[in-house]
Amino acid sequence: MKATSGARFNMKKYGFFIAIGILAIPVIWIFMLRKGNIVSTSLPIYGERYFDTKIGDTVYHTISDFAFIDQEGDTLKKADMQGKIFVANFFFTHCPDICPTMMSNLQYVYNKYKESPDIRFLSMTVDPKRDSISVLERYGYNLGAKPKQWYLLTGPKPMLYSAAEYDYLLATVETPIETAFIHSDMVVLVDTQFRIRGFYKGTDFNEMRRLSDDVKALVVETNGK
Repeated sequence: MKATSGARFNMKKYGFFIAIGILAIPVIWIFMLRKGNIVSTSLPIYGERYFDTKIGDTVYHTISDFAFIDQEGDTLKKADMQGKIFVANFFFTHCPDICPTMMSNLQYVYNKYKESPDIRFLSMTVDPKRDSISVLERYGYNLGAKPKQWYLLTGPKPMLYSAAEYDYLLATVETPIETAFIHSDMVVLVDTQFRIRGFYKGTDFNEMRRLSDDVKALVVETNGK
């Protein structure tokens, strides 16, 4: 009887610790997720969508064709981003307020992934008249942006503003394009299928940490590892 009672006691004791362990798993997971050791692979997909009966699948909003000039004077096209995950934002080099903070915070993410062959960064100027190729080149050098890894882009103003409004869903222009001035501190995460997977406030460093984790999650989703 005593042996049976002891066995029951041990079973109750071990059952108690097992229950505590099970209850602790979600807490530990959340802690590790915040630390960036575990990432979720269920990032949302933003933008309009519809079900195409011809192909029997959902069609999502994607980044349309583009052709912008980088800080080395070369043309970057959508086709060049095929198979790449990329982070995109809009800025201008003489911005006195939010851009320095946004670009500095973006450096944190860039430095984590600058050696990755499948991740790129695209920063597009909203003031192409003043942000010439030479200005962008100097700005990129001071930023530590490696050409062909972190692109600083310019181009015709209508194309840049159309990209901001219709592709990256960042702003709405209600004034003539010649006098319009879009400025957003939002940073956008785009997957290898050119779908938007996240929006992040570039002036908030915690948001950049979240972006860094989401880039990792997207790599896991894309590569399965």
